[in-house]
Amino acid sequence: MNAELIAVGSELTSGASLDTNSQWLSRELEGRGWNVTRHTTIADDLPAIVETLQAAAVRSRLVLLTGGLGPTRDDITREALSTAFEQPLVEDDDSLAHIAALFARLGRRMWSRNRVQALRPRDAVPIRNNHGTAPGILMQLSDCSCVMAALPGVPREMKLMFEEQLAAHLPATTAVVRRVVLRTFGFGESHAEERLGDLTERGRNPEVGITASAAVISLSVTARGASEKDCDHLLQPVLKTIHERLGNAVFGFGSDELHTVVRDLLAQKNVTLSLSEGSTTGGLLSQWLSSEQPNGACVVIEDGLIPGTQDTSDLLTLCGSAGTAADYAVATSHASAASDSDGEIVVKAGQIAVVGPGLKRVVDVDFAGNLGIFRERAARIALNVLRLHLLSEFEPTTTACSR
Repeated sequence: MNAELIAVGSELTSGASLDTNSQWLSRELEGRGWNVTRHTTIADDLPAIVETLQAAAVRSRLVLLTGGLGPTRDDITREALSTAFEQPLVEDDDSLAHIAALFARLGRRMWSRNRVQALRPRDAVPIRNNHGTAPGILMQLSDCSCVMAALPGVPREMKLMFEEQLAAHLPATTAVVRRVVLRTFGFGESHAEERLGDLTERGRNPEVGITASAAVISLSVTARGASEKDCDHLLQPVLKTIHERLGNAVFGFGSDELHTVVRDLLAQKNVTLSLSEGSTTGGLLSQWLSSEQPNGACVVIEDGLIPGTQDTSDLLTLCGSAGTAADYAVATSHASAASDSDGEIVVKAGQIAVVGPGLKRVVDVDFAGNLGIFRERAARIALNVLRLHLLSEFEPTTTACSR
């Protein structure tokens, strides 16, 4: 069954605040088998809200609103519900008593404007708010078979009210929805879609969605079925096919980041990384890899640059548990990952060298656009070279490449 979400507030449409409520509610509803088809953000404009509510009630079996239930004159969700469905506002005695008791408990004066929070459309029922002064509103619209509920815009109150009061009153659904997110690196968005082929066609079950952020491609695989078992049965062959078509470009699941995956691999394989950064990554690798290191320190940040490198270089060197990262870094300062006439490492601006047992690789990172975006991409390219080496993807040869 279809559901949609409406976030009310000029602070949202102006960009002063971010609508995190709709994101949270979408996840909650999807986990309960709902198909969320639309998010709408609308300013404090009564005619516009009324029009939006009327259209949503026809489209969807469930409509959830957030915001506009406060005591001030710009809080007009109650009035919009009343106008949209031709139900006069009435004062709810229980809600008023609850609000008055809350002010008394806090030792604060209850202002006359707070009485408006006890108003509800005539045929609606209040949703109790045990954590604030704004009751919610629940309406069963028989003319269009829609359940419409309004919740406060304060995220903490909204979440608790949904879990404690509203969830049990939602229409029953027979569908189960399961989503698995695969994280990939190494392909562009269009290249990944080309490799995935028919898996990304709309209307499939499971459905595969592709999103790109900071050079990482995330694949959201969503299955809908009558049970968890049905969803797993649908998901497994699709996940297997994705792994077959993208190979080790898949580096993690959910919200995994490349640097945490690499850090875990370093710890698992008892390998230490010596890291010296210049202008190409601008310290991002040090920042990402040095925080929350598992199983003790597996990353050593060098003071200054490796002898023989230029001040714009980025050099990652690997050593096993038998020696220290610093010792190995010095030993590799004359390695042939890239060399000048004296045999010293020369890593130019815009390049990254990754050197270790069985690995001598220099990568050119093409500069394009914003410096911050370039550095993030360069840092992730370096991490991916290292990850694939730790997974034994690279042969022990000297290689130069461009991306």
